[in-house]
Amino acid sequence: MVISFNQLRKIEQNTILLPELNLTVQKKDIVAVQCENEYIGHLFDLLNHPNQIKKKAITLPEGGFQNVYLFQQTDGLYKRLTVIQMLKFWCKLYQHQADLEMILNLCELQACASKKTKQLTQSEQRRLLFASALIQQAAVYIFEDPSLGLDLQSKHVLHNLLIHLADKGAAVLLFTTTLEEAIRLGNSVYRYSNRGTQQLEQDIEDTEDVGKENHEEEMTSIQVQLDKISAKIEDKIILFNPLEIDYIEARDGQTYLFVNDEEFASSNTIKILEERLQPLGFFRCHRSYLVNLQRVREIIIWSKNSYSLSLDNPSKSTIPLSKGNYSKLKELIHL
Repeated sequence: MVISFNQLRKIEQNTILLPELNLTVQKKDIVAVQCENEYIGHLFDLLNHPNQIKKKAITLPEGGFQNVYLFQQTDGLYKRLTVIQMLKFWCKLYQHQADLEMILNLCELQACASKKTKQLTQSEQRRLLFASALIQQAAVYIFEDPSLGLDLQSKHVLHNLLIHLADKGAAVLLFTTTLEEAIRLGNSVYRYSNRGTQQLEQDIEDTEDVGKENHEEEMTSIQVQLDKISAKIEDKIILFNPLEIDYIEARDGQTYLFVNDEEFASSNTIKILEERLQPLGFFRCHRSYLVNLQRVREIIIWSKNSYSLSLDNPSKSTIPLSKGNYSKLKELIHL
């Protein structure tokens, strides 16, 4: 264990600003946590004011907070310095003789090394800020929504940077508002909400041929995970707990799972998902929609033939309810 959050929370005037956080990050781990932006703000406020943290709420590496690097959206640059001068400034500040050529290459800043920071694009500035993590030596690196607003090049740089830090033996922890980015960047992925911290299961898709033995092991794994619903993101397959799903939509020949205002493509048809999820409280409210009834907040009656369901999710989604299924739903919930 390098760093551990042990029932860390923040309460002010009987209001929970930061729900209980329980999480451990080991050496060489890259852990990504998806949560609301408000929670990220409150967490980093605590990390910047350690005196407000209750004793034993965080287990730190040797050296305490001095051995923890924080990347924050509010971090700035000296506008009059060039990129190379900024790197040298950090070397002097953190008393570390870094390989500047390697840093320029890893952060893809070679072409702008002689530019003043005020002349850099927003993405170039962010890549320069990432470079500070390669100079400030730490056992733990914690990032605040690092991919927010990045272009594709800078996202690639960030991905390589996190791998580099982990390969060097550090524990890497990042918080992001989007589940897709958490899955893309983390080796271990968690969702953090008012319900606490929950790890999401991931499988890396294997495209190589496998023998009969491996096939049998795979079938055994599938039987064990029958209560999980799969969705694909790039080369990864994410497994959702059914109760995490707000609703499912069939659109343009593809089925999509909607989880916390994000959509994920599923290889299953909506009919197959209906058969699997109906015993768990899902209802076919429309030929193109399957809804988690635990997420339904309101039945909206527009007219005698027009109905909708309002969901209790962050965006307060509204999905259609067909006339025939309205009658079935009334019977189901004894309305």
